[in-house]
Amino acid sequence: MRMRRRSPVTTSTGVLVAAAVVAFTTAAVAQQRPAQHYSTPRTPDGQPDLQGYWTNLTYTPFERPKELADKPFYTEQEAIDAFNKAAQVSLTTNQIVHYSQSDFASTPVQGGAVPNLRTSLVTDPPDGRIPPLTPAGEKQLAAQRASQRTNPIAQTWLDDRGAKWCIFHEGVIPFVPDPIGYGANYHIVQSRDWVVIVYEWNQEHRTIPLDGRPHAPAAIRSYAGDSLGRWEGDTLVIETTNWKGSPNARRNFAGAEEGMTLIERLTRISENDIEYTFMVNDPKTWTRPWTAALPMHRIKGPMFEYACNENNADVFTNLKNARGQEAGRLAAPTPMRRGDSKAEIEKKLDGRDSASGK
Repeated sequence: MRMRRRSPVTTSTGVLVAAAVVAFTTAAVAQQRPAQHYSTPRTPDGQPDLQGYWTNLTYTPFERPKELADKPFYTEQEAIDAFNKAAQVSLTTNQIVHYSQSDFASTPVQGGAVPNLRTSLVTDPPDGRIPPLTPAGEKQLAAQRASQRTNPIAQTWLDDRGAKWCIFHEGVIPFVPDPIGYGANYHIVQSRDWVVIVYEWNQEHRTIPLDGRPHAPAAIRSYAGDSLGRWEGDTLVIETTNWKGSPNARRNFAGAEEGMTLIERLTRISENDIEYTFMVNDPKTWTRPWTAALPMHRIKGPMFEYACNENNADVFTNLKNARGQEAGRLAAPTPMRRGDSKAEIEKKLDGRDSASGK
């Protein structure tokens, strides 16, 4: 069960979406531009103050729809209309697991999502789409997809050290929320020499030094990489290298691994907004670097406990089911039913038409 801040319950989807239209006329503009004459608050050490609870929940697609290729920004009304349409789909589309959502005030709308004037999160290249893969990147992506579809029977507890173990891994760096709102809330805490970012996802955290130290030697790698921070004016810049390749990674970024450099930038632009951007550079995987932007909005804390996979129950269940399959007591998993979210995503990844299956 997802645990996040709760708002007053709205049980009617129509009321919820209508309220969004009324409330977000100004917010849609404010989140895109620094407030005029805004003076960034300072910590006792004199650094820009980014502390607090923030969310980057959004309905904006990661890549720009091809029909909007030459339209990087919506008008304000277009942004509100697109937001409401996406919110309606989110509340009515079949999901593999059904969450009560609006019944318990846990929809992205109630959790802090607001309209975005951008038509995509990717801002560079100018067409709003991730650049082409290199031949090596194509090969890497094909291998990753093949691995994900193989669904090998688990032999030992070491066969999945990622999601089933609730291990913090590269799939949540940078800050890209799940479409249904997982892991979209953050708590930022600062001191003179450190910035700590606590994730809603698994209650994990990144501890980022600001003291000018060099990156760890190339031989020392981790799933979340080696992150170092520095201040450039009022902007916190975080550079992450030393990634460790993971066969279980489900990164949105085509499986980019050890050669990637990630540059994140966080700038306070108003009392309630942070401009967050990240640039991905991996010459082995893509033909050029690319950039995305996700506005972050202040929310009321604290974050609730992320209650998932207690006692690593998924690991034991997977092993138990695998032994049952081998003994013939349990049938192998069947393909997803048509219409399930995961099945639709996999069809799109295959390049097949979701309506015809071809």
